[in-house]
Amino acid sequence: MRIPHHLSFRFAVLSTLCLTLASVCAAQCTFPAKATGRVLTYIVAATVTPESTVLHITLKFQGNAEGAEEIEFPAHWAGETIRGVINLRAISSDTVLTDAPGENHKMLHYPPNQPVVLAYDVVKDWTGPFKAPLQFHGVIMPEYIEINGDNALVHPKMEGQDPVTANFDWQKIPAAWALATSFGTSSGPDDRCQSYSGKWTEVEDALFTAGDFRIHHFQIGKRPAVLAIRGQWTFTDEQVIADIQKVVGIVRDFWHDDNFPYFLVTLKAYDQDHGSGDGSGFTNAFWLYMSRLDPFTTQLTQLSHESFHAWNPRRMGPRSDADDDKVISWFHEGFTTYYADVLVYRASLMPLTAVIENINRDLRDYPKSESPYVRGRVIATWLDWQIRKNSNNKSSLDNMMFDMVHEADKPLTNDRILQTAGRYIAPAARVELQQAVQQHALPQMSGATFGPCVQLTIDDLPRFDLGLDYVATNTAHKITGVVPDGPAYKAGLRDGQLLNGRVSVYNGHTDKPAIFTIQTDDGTKAIEYYPRGKTIATPQFHLDEKTYAANEASCRMQ
Repeated sequence: MRIPHHLSFRFAVLSTLCLTLASVCAAQCTFPAKATGRVLTYIVAATVTPESTVLHITLKFQGNAEGAEEIEFPAHWAGETIRGVINLRAISSDTVLTDAPGENHKMLHYPPNQPVVLAYDVVKDWTGPFKAPLQFHGVIMPEYIEINGDNALVHPKMEGQDPVTANFDWQKIPAAWALATSFGTSSGPDDRCQSYSGKWTEVEDALFTAGDFRIHHFQIGKRPAVLAIRGQWTFTDEQVIADIQKVVGIVRDFWHDDNFPYFLVTLKAYDQDHGSGDGSGFTNAFWLYMSRLDPFTTQLTQLSHESFHAWNPRRMGPRSDADDDKVISWFHEGFTTYYADVLVYRASLMPLTAVIENINRDLRDYPKSESPYVRGRVIATWLDWQIRKNSNNKSSLDNMMFDMVHEADKPLTNDRILQTAGRYIAPAARVELQQAVQQHALPQMSGATFGPCVQLTIDDLPRFDLGLDYVATNTAHKITGVVPDGPAYKAGLRDGQLLNGRVSVYNGHTDKPAIFTIQTDDGTKAIEYYPRGKTIATPQFHLDEKTYAANEASCRMQ
């Protein structure tokens, strides 16, 4: 096992035997007696059949002097309802779990200052093909598992900054499975005891993967990294490693920071051939999911995005709770989306045309979008230009981002973000920024640019409008919510028509046709139309393609 020094892993002798896999598993690891904060020990066993896997988790901790506290269990994460944590029960004597207000809470009562033991199972809580957004649930397969703190760990209620020591005993997962987590890796059954001491948020944000993975150890710059990859792809494992080294290295170079004594990337496939991908960042790790036949080059900006999250927001100061996190999501998701493109472009791995296409799409969507990714990228584009203009190009958005990291001793709040940006822009722009953030007003983009070969114009463009309720249509598998005289209606779609075949929608793209295949009396029929609604005056960037083709270097955005 390769051990990151700062995580203080301890490996142990086997001490007790495990009961049957379907029951509570006794610890087999001896963990260090010296610990920081509250000690939580998770013992993981697995029942694996050709059809399914069930994780059996035992949680041990010391009770408090009051003999009562709240227990939290996963119920929601990333917009998904989590139902995979089942059979939660008390094992220790005179310990009782009772209902409490809230979907993800129980009250726990026990003799004061006594050891507490709980047990529960984690199962796959969905059926059908594996596709987005099912990765946010516990991915519990016969061949492998991937879980994280937000969708699989039951725990006493704690604040994110509370000190904790979390022990993990993985001895009773299948011997043939490789293990790769935020806290280390193992390719065999003899070194599966892991311990981490630090803030609770680092445990709750941790990633845990095990199964038929190929484990590769490599370096990003001078720092150790791990790739856990499974399945067959159109590219080699070595190509993935090379791209990770390149893109993650670009992001670390931007921040002038490679303080990552250990870093894990996992890569798995969806049950589809083309067109889907997802990345999410975790403690010392991120996962990637993508379609089986897509090239890995489609994931470069996703790599950049998830790498950037290691600083925004993780190294910009403590966040108080989930509600505050949603309030600043325009910043930590939208600004990260902006830089995901910009940094890959600066490294000449992405054409300027693609950068412009992405921001133009967000400008078209901005008036009706609630997405923090859309809103944040537009605000970041505008703010970068405002800072450059106000400083005669002596400063840029980069300087503000560096300030956010350098002042990470302060809580990460909306007010702090606005105040930091305010140092670099004129008073009128500060008001405009506040209106964009708090009232969703579109900033005045006039004068903004992406380099000497790009101009901004105000164009009359149709809004993206399918003319029906896409979510309800997909859920019911029949056409739903058709708007009279809208684009879907004019194309021939009607409420109640059954879907029977291909559905293709490029969200936000009015220049790409939407396709809905329906069942008719004469068989299946594909209805194809452009999802265009009413026109609206919209800022759009335009590249001087002639100059760009003749001398791309002269058009570079700094």
